[in-house]
Amino acid sequence: MSYKEKEFLITKPTKAYQFLKEALGLSMAEAQKYINKGRVIYQNKVLQNNEKNKILEKSVSVLQFSTECKGLKPLFVNEDFAIFNKPPKMLIHPKGRFTHHSLIDEIKATLGERATLVHRIDKETSGLVLVARDYKRASELGELFMQGLVFKKYLALVKGVMEFGEFCFSLPLATQKKGCDLSVRSLYLGQKEGIELNFKEAKTHFKVLQTHKNTTLLEVFPISGRTHQIRVHLFALGFPILGDPLYGCEDDKSRLYLDREFIQEGYEPLSDEERERYFGAFRLMLQAQELGFCYKGKDYIFKLEQEF
Repeated sequence: MSYKEKEFLITKPTKAYQFLKEALGLSMAEAQKYINKGRVIYQNKVLQNNEKNKILEKSVSVLQFSTECKGLKPLFVNEDFAIFNKPPKMLIHPKGRFTHHSLIDEIKATLGERATLVHRIDKETSGLVLVARDYKRASELGELFMQGLVFKKYLALVKGVMEFGEFCFSLPLATQKKGCDLSVRSLYLGQKEGIELNFKEAKTHFKVLQTHKNTTLLEVFPISGRTHQIRVHLFALGFPILGDPLYGCEDDKSRLYLDREFIQEGYEPLSDEERERYFGAFRLMLQAQELGFCYKGKDYIFKLEQEF
């Protein structure tokens, strides 16, 4: 996904937010978001957050999405939201300064510019993602996640053989400051001493489904929603997810993965063969398999039938 600059002529002096509402059909909140993200350019300068009332004359330019659609269609769609099955290795949204293809491309190409994500899953994780048709519905549906009113079930295939049963695991997690080595990794309490981090409570429920050779298939029910929570909890338990390029593998291989996928522009991502060799599988064996919630008085439950 990338942005293209489109110029609009202004026939009479108009406040910036009013122009955006009229020209693009945006709400006040959506207009402010355009300005906050630096997508409005007037007289060769980007409008600042506090300039929504700035009077615009003659012409103004707006950066608008130019999507790269590959034909991914929603599994379900109505007037309020849609459900997508995100493939593994696909970003939810563009990252950094590069214009990676992402789920946002597919969402906006299919549902329009105002469609937006309600929640996120990792690039490496596949499975169900909830998308709102506009920002208002996104706020309403997002509140269900904030209140813990959304049922989420994942499947995970991990290294090692676990005993059959069910258990709840609680271990506080924290994200690291950007810029340090492997800062993309989340840390669990007690993992590194002498680092001041904001650890937050994290709970995950696990159910062992089956074992095979040196692997275990689990149903996973995240109770909280911290960054990389399932991946870090299983790593802390000594059963990292098969194919994980960040947790349970050698640091130099994680750095290579990050360089090839995100940092070194123009480099090819790791091949399936390289991933198999470095991380044990061609992909992260984690799938968001079920989503359930009640919205506008109606119960919804969505489930993927296939495993990975």
